[in-house]
Amino acid sequence: MVKWIRRLKWIGLGILLLLIVALVGGYIFLRSSGFRHYAMAKIIQEADASTGGRLTIHSFDFQWKTLTAHLYGLTLRGAEPPNAKPLLQVDKLTVGLKIESVLHRKLRFSELLVEHPVVHLQIDKNGKTNLPQPPPQKTQSSGPSVFDLAVGHAQISNGEIYCNDVKNRLDADLSGLQADARYSFLKLGYDGSLSYDRGVLQYA
Repeated sequence: MVKWIRRLKWIGLGILLLLIVALVGGYIFLRSSGFRHYAMAKIIQEADASTGGRLTIHSFDFQWKTLTAHLYGLTLRGAEPPNAKPLLQVDKLTVGLKIESVLHRKLRFSELLVEHPVVHLQIDKNGKTNLPQPPPQKTQSSGPSVFDLAVGHAQISNGEIYCNDVKNRLDADLSGLQADARYSFLKLGYDGSLSYDRGVLQYA
């Protein structure tokens, strides 16, 4: 009986040491450049799949204490020619996360800060634009959601929107933002909605 107790103690100690090694190794990996490259690759993969565009990100970092991600130098190309200005460029995107439920692994956006976004929208005489078209779905008339967003605080600073090279300014500071967009293959266009509880929105 004493031998079995000793064995169980050693087994328990071994499991504890393995857990410590796994936690330390995981922490080191999450703070490594390998994790940053992996995270950027996943973000780009998901964005390309949902929008049909081509996203690039210059750099990325994540602060675990505050659950805040910073993405720098984002560029999204749509249906414009390769030598044309891209559909969207963002100097810096800050995303704050908040854990709502550890048990159900549920997160929500607490903050979204977009610094100096520049949109170049081109519309020809036939109504064709440089907006990307998501890949078609076999069983649905509408494609996957391009984005479905709910965020406590959203801010856009120094925004620029060029529609056929006509410039308009965009600034916003919004609370309780709800936004979604979906591509319709029947209409060959986008459907969506935008709402917020309170805030300031300045366009043009």
